[in-house]
Amino acid sequence: MVLSMDLDTEISTESLNEIDTMWARAREPIDSDVAVIILKIHHPAFTGKTRSFDTKIWGKTMTEWVTLAFDKCPILEIETTSQADILSTIRPYLTDSKYTAVFYADTPLLTRKMFITCLDYTKTKGMNVCKFERGYIFRTDYLRTAEKIYSTTLPNFMGLQDFMVVCDMDTLSKAQAILKRRIIDFHLKNGVQFIDATWISVDADVIIGENTVIYPQNVLQGKTIIGDNVTLQVGNTIIDSSIGNGSNIMHSVIINSKIRDNSKIEPFSYINKGIVKK
Repeated sequence: MVLSMDLDTEISTESLNEIDTMWARAREPIDSDVAVIILKIHHPAFTGKTRSFDTKIWGKTMTEWVTLAFDKCPILEIETTSQADILSTIRPYLTDSKYTAVFYADTPLLTRKMFITCLDYTKTKGMNVCKFERGYIFRTDYLRTAEKIYSTTLPNFMGLQDFMVVCDMDTLSKAQAILKRRIIDFHLKNGVQFIDATWISVDADVIIGENTVIYPQNVLQGKTIIGDNVTLQVGNTIIDSSIGNGSNIMHSVIINSKIRDNSKIEPFSYINKGIVKK
């Protein structure tokens, strides 16, 4: 079966249950008295037209992964170099926030939990500057007049996975493996069954419903939504599409399409910009 239809409407999710995404679950907000600056430094080990901080890992750039750690804090991204003076780089962009956090776009493993831990530590200790392996938290008033940063890296934060710098293909591969494990673990906790997750690729923004079973060699990319009680047999590629509850998909390619509830997609189907009914 081959479907190719020009649809002007966006993918509808009306037949699917509401499912929280991995990155938008209800949670306690971060204090509003901190502004975040993300420094984007290109690493020359990354060749080609794409800057290292724009390199994608499971559907998100490294910069996007870092921004996830800061929830709804005001965030400013600044492209700079490793030789640039940090004070002169960030001082023109200071806000009225009590604290200014400065982190780097090459640490995609940084988590919200770690950021909150760093912020709480800085506040509890009453520090003007707190230096981590790859980042700082400053009292903003200190930054306005400081001539030099007088601080050493805190030993109790050293060696933590969150601060791993992705600067070449080796560290990129390690970060990919860790982020894949986080994505898979999230879906496992939500009742998804993976038959050998080693051979499955799932982007960060993919939503998967409960009691869904996913066999090896499935590739789920983009803004894809998989409903409840779905079976993805071996060898599917699904991109920017929605799969209705109770559907069974077998060795097919589905792109920018909507598969209705309880549909059965036969092997070797190619569906592009289509709607498949039961």
